[in-house]
Amino acid sequence: MILEATDLKVRYRNGALGILDVSLQVDSGQVVAIFGPNGAGKTTTVRAISGFLRAEGARVIGGKVMLFGNDTTNAEPSRTTAMGLAFVPERGKVFPSMTVRENLQALGKRPARARRKQIQEHIEELFPVIGRRQHELAGRLSGGEQQMLAVARSLMCEARLLIIDEVTLGLHYSVQGPLFEVLRRLAADGTGLILVGESTHRLLDIADHCYLIGGGRVRAEGEPSVFRDSAMLAAGYIET
Repeated sequence: MILEATDLKVRYRNGALGILDVSLQVDSGQVVAIFGPNGAGKTTTVRAISGFLRAEGARVIGGKVMLFGNDTTNAEPSRTTAMGLAFVPERGKVFPSMTVRENLQALGKRPARARRKQIQEHIEELFPVIGRRQHELAGRLSGGEQQMLAVARSLMCEARLLIIDEVTLGLHYSVQGPLFEVLRRLAADGTGLILVGESTHRLLDIADHCYLIGGGRVRAEGEPSVFRDSAMLAAGYIET
C-alpha cells in the first residue's frame, strides 16, 4: 500500500469543515476514482492527501495520512513531492509564461542525466504533441494539451502516486481517450493513481476501486461494477 488516509477531518481558516470523515487507500499500480456532487469534499480530500491544503489556510484536524509508510498529515507539499507524489490541480496546471520544456523541468527532483533522456523519450512517445511543442509557451496550449503537459511533468518527477483533480474538466471528448490510455500505461508500470472527475463513464472504465463522497463523508465504495447504473451513484450526485 502506498497511501492510507484514515478518518480525515479538515477545517478551513474561517472555521468551516471541508470534510468530516473520509478514509481511502491506494496500492501500487491501482487506479482509484473519486466521485461526488459539487461541494462534496472531493478536492479537499485530495488536497489534504497531497499537502496543498496549507496554501488555503486549512489543515487536517482529525485522522491521519500515511504516504509510503510515513505519516504526512499536514505535511508541506515539498515533502510529499520529494517522496514521489505528484498533484495536478483542477486549475493552474501549468506555468503559462514558461515554455513546455521549462514546465517539464520546473518541479520535483531531477533524475540523473541519462535517466532524464530516457524519460524525455518516453514522454515524446506518450504525448507526441508535447514533444513537438517544447519551445512554445505553455499558455498557448489547448486545455487538453495542458492536461497532458501536467501529466508529463509527473513523469519527469518519477511520481509513484499521481493525483489528478477533475481529470476531464474542459477536455474535448476526442482528447479523453488518448489521455486515459496513457494513465492506464502508467498504472501498468506501477504508478498509483487517484482520479477525481466529472466524466463518470470514463472513470468507471479505468478505475480498479471507487469512492463516492457526499457531504464530506464516504457514502459508498467498491469496484466499478458496484456503481454502474447504480442508485448509489445517482444519490451521490444529487445529495446536498
